[in-house]
Amino acid sequence: MKKYINYLIPPIILIAIGSLVSILFNSIIGSMSWVILVFVYWGGILAIVIGDSKKMGRTIIGYFKFQNFKWYLIVISLVVGLMPLPIFLMSYKLFATPFLIVLWILVALINPFFEELFWRGYMLEKGKDLTFGVKAIISTFLFTLSHPLIWGVFSKAMLTKELIISVFIMGLVWTYIYKKSKSLVLPYFSHLLVDVFSCSVLAFMNLLPMTHNF
Repeated sequence: MKKYINYLIPPIILIAIGSLVSILFNSIIGSMSWVILVFVYWGGILAIVIGDSKKMGRTIIGYFKFQNFKWYLIVISLVVGLMPLPIFLMSYKLFATPFLIVLWILVALINPFFEELFWRGYMLEKGKDLTFGVKAIISTFLFTLSHPLIWGVFSKAMLTKELIISVFIMGLVWTYIYKKSKSLVLPYFSHLLVDVFSCSVLAFMNLLPMTHNF
């Protein structure tokens, strides 16, 4: 039981802090609370990963080293990354200002780095006493749960069953790619495409068409 508790403490703390920050700042600045949240969320991930780096014998750069890149893993990464393309085709005209475009690109570049570092890299390497299959299910489940509990406080899109199901499936696929490639490069690239084509900043601000009648 102790091994499960030790494994679960970091992600639960991360989700709890993220949720509390979202609730607090959503009551003050509404949907723009995501701006505060991303820095707290990214900072929390860095603190956890760096804090355990010596114990785990793994540096941040180590997770992103080029390892075993097979052509089929690249294809899978692209297929998953292109899944939200219809959302982009319906919504790209909503990026009406340079400010929105810059935020969209920055978040799409940075957020997948931190999320893959934590949910795939850190969580799948931590817990040496647990099997990879157990860690894959737990980390993917908590990764999925983090979306409604953290981002769903202010984003209606994060509460839709379609998003929750798709996040769970993508999490499992990125876990498989990480297992086979022994690197976060392809999961990061695939996740980046997802965040680009899902127009994540518009989702945070409830500007996507799918949220208008929620």
